Amino acid sequence: MLQFLHEVGEKQSPPLTSVGAVYSTASQNPPRLQPPEPITAVLVTVEGAPLAHRTVDDLRREVIDIAVTDSQIFGAIPDPARSIYLIWAPPGLPETWFKRVVSWGQDTDPRIGLLGYAPEGSVADCESALAAGFDDYVVGELSNRELAARIRAIYRRMHWRLEPSSSRLAFGPVLLDTHTHEVWVHGNSRILTGIETAVLHALISAGGRTLERAELLDAAWGEMALEISERAVDNVILRLRRKLETPGLIRTVRGVGFRLDEG
Repeated sequence: MLQFLHEVGEKQSPPLTSVGAVYSTASQNPPRLQPPEPITAVLVTVEGAPLAHRTVDDLRREVIDIAVTDSQIFGAIPDPARSIYLIWAPPGLPETWFKRVVSWGQDTDPRIGLLGYAPEGSVADCESALAAGFDDYVVGELSNRELAARIRAIYRRMHWRLEPSSSRLAFGPVLLDTHTHEVWVHGNSRILTGIETAVLHALISAGGRTLERAELLDAAWGEMALEISERAVDNVILRLRRKLETPGLIRTVRGVGFRLDEG
């Protein structure tokens, strides 16, 4: 365990590039994304969730670089050089546990991604994890290839590399930097998760138009949207409202979805 922490601690996070001009209005044509960097990940096994060695081998073939450790790592400082943490979890963990893990990982720069997997878990486990701030949480049996695909999907959302002239978008009082995942509202800044950034990016790009939950699912989860309940969108909207601390900024359109208010 100590050797693992020493090894990942020696790695340095890639430098952040500068951001460019600010969009004054939402674009009808989303900016082009640049190819992501190689993926580094950590598979964290939680007591009570057995892990097959073949899974590790398969993920190492699918994901560029994955290390394995246990839940003792939550007592150490996370290393953002390992950008994605796959939490292999047992069923029935309390919501307070998920919140502690999210709190543990939210202060890194750049922020790490959190993917939970509970082969014997339930929908309640998934809802607790997503409400706490996990980027994704999956229950039931999955193929190792799909797990790797979910790791890559989270990585893409976290490490958007937009063209320099378009890394910031604005609408009304909201300014979003999709590179650093930082948002400003009336000059006050907050750091968002990858999912939160993707949902807010979609709302800004809509330019005040109401987006259905299904549209926000597609924007945030991409090819995995069919696996995610629309309730996950409501959880992300709730977290965004808490972080933005501006009542009425994100409007609920009953029976349809959500939109941004220019204020």
